[in-house]
Amino acid sequence: MDLNQLFNNQKQLFLNKKKTDLRERVQKIKKIRQWLKKNENLVIESILKDYNKPLVEIYTTEFKPLIAHIDFTLKNIKKWYEPKKIRTPFHLLGTSSKILHEPKGICLIISPWNYPLNLTLNPLVSSIAAGNFNFIKPSEFTPNTSELIYKMINEIFLEQENIVVLGNEKIGKELTRLPFNHIFFTGSPTVGKKIMKEASQNLCSVTLELGGRNHTIVDQTADLNDTVEKIIWSKFLNAGQTCIACNHVFIHKNIKHLFYKKCLDKIKTLNTEKQITQIVNSLHHKRIIKLINDCLEHSGEKIHINQKLSNQLIPVFAIKNVSINNPILNEEIFGPILPIIEYENINEVINYIKTKEKPLAIYVFSKNKLLTDKIIQETSSGGVVINDCIIQYMNPNLPFGGVNHSGIGKSGGKRTFVNFSNEKSILFQKPGFSIAKLLYPPYTDFKKTIAKKIPWFFN
Repeated sequence: MDLNQLFNNQKQLFLNKKKTDLRERVQKIKKIRQWLKKNENLVIESILKDYNKPLVEIYTTEFKPLIAHIDFTLKNIKKWYEPKKIRTPFHLLGTSSKILHEPKGICLIISPWNYPLNLTLNPLVSSIAAGNFNFIKPSEFTPNTSELIYKMINEIFLEQENIVVLGNEKIGKELTRLPFNHIFFTGSPTVGKKIMKEASQNLCSVTLELGGRNHTIVDQTADLNDTVEKIIWSKFLNAGQTCIACNHVFIHKNIKHLFYKKCLDKIKTLNTEKQITQIVNSLHHKRIIKLINDCLEHSGEKIHINQKLSNQLIPVFAIKNVSINNPILNEEIFGPILPIIEYENINEVINYIKTKEKPLAIYVFSKNKLLTDKIIQETSSGGVVINDCIIQYMNPNLPFGGVNHSGIGKSGGKRTFVNFSNEKSILFQKPGFSIAKLLYPPYTDFKKTIAKKIPWFFN
């Protein structure tokens, strides 16, 4: 496969073709929706072949969120597409201005394995809505879903407007070296750094949706039944293989014993083999087992039930009495393991968070508004959720994404559309007039006075 030739062919097609109008973009997105609905059973089968998980999770984290994103985009695309009129300041009287969202051009979408359908087609829909042509590189760790996406794109798009490239990390690296106009990557910070480095060679803009060691804080006022249920669920969902899952928990010392008991009770209700999602492959299974062993060797004690499961299944369990210096806290666990650290003073927790890389999310379980406000004001993260976790992703009107190490650029709803667009500024001036002429040379005393008095906004 000659990636350079494929890229050049697509670029030439994009440059020669009249920019897609709104109607054409809508038709393309509707075709994706129709194909997904028509082939729903095939979609489910493909995901299950990659790694087994409950059907409820496939529908609630893959299929239905994708359909909802398509519907939201179709409902709002006209509003996003139309030029937006901009207010004219006093010093530019006589002009009018607007913002036009034009396609960036040729975009690359690199998607992860944990939600291989949703996190591939979600940005693709937004990029098509913005009028771009695309290369799509799905994960090699979920080959069946990747083949499904390849089949879908080839059946829907006759021309090379959207090209799916299958392959391993080597193919991905070759792709990132091409002079794309935008790269949208979802995955780990380690790979994100490599992609940003390659993109910088072509001054290519990027959206990086990365992971985060998401801190969770539980204080003395929290509703523990509700709190434990939500936290354990975040580790149970997709076997904790979710970038916005709770990574670890800080629990106030005064409520630790009750918290531990409720954790065990909740774990008992969830850990049945038919309910647990498989770890995606043996490589990640070994990685998680090593994390557990290294953690327990340093500090901590398992809160779990004695249970033997099939290969590549790891039951959800917590580890109590974890030291603040435990090496597991330096990792994004991305698995069904919940380390618990005890604290006495919230300032200790805040100071710890401030010394670490900024996370994708911070979760706070508390009825104390002063405490929640303090955490919101004194920490930095992609987002904060009070008394819940993960559900922030469900609101398309909220910007989703991290800060620095946990991500660059925001997505969700209109923001993903904007990511794939160039916001072109347009200003209309009447012929024969410009207020700037008041400052044209020669520089008289009168013009010096004007320069001092009028609030010009040149940069």
